[in-house]
Amino acid sequence: MDEVKLEAIVQNFISIIPLFKKKLLHDNCKFDKGNLNHSHFQILAVLKKEGQQPISEVAKKLFISTPNMTKLLNKLIDEGMIERIPGEKDRRIININLTEKGSTYLKSSFLEIQSSLKDKISSLPDEKLDKLNDSLITLKEVLNEIGSDF
Repeated sequence: MDEVKLEAIVQNFISIIPLFKKKLLHDNCKFDKGNLNHSHFQILAVLKKEGQQPISEVAKKLFISTPNMTKLLNKLIDEGMIERIPGEKDRRIININLTEKGSTYLKSSFLEIQSSLKDKISSLPDEKLDKLNDSLITLKEVLNEIGSDF
């Protein structure tokens, strides 16, 4: 592929991330209810998708260091959102699991975010909504084709 084209694609990726966050997630899509923030939300989402996981696996998936992970997990445990479970075969391995309260929080947060996004984009004309939808489908397909180290 042409180096100039690759550079343009990279620049577009880099510029779209903050724009996406500012325009769609900034004001109306608050992850931080009470004492929880976006990182807490991500941990809960991984546990919802993957089920019970060793702490180290969740940290690796989210690119969170062990000291930061410990702080985040302690907060989620204090809030009753997750629980620590010692490994069955090796008690040195500590797993974390989503509680019912964590699952409920995640679901309600997702519904709020979904509602906020609908409100934000509903003012677009139909032709722009169709173009946005087609672009998002294409972006999702392309991102799924890009190799991953996980």
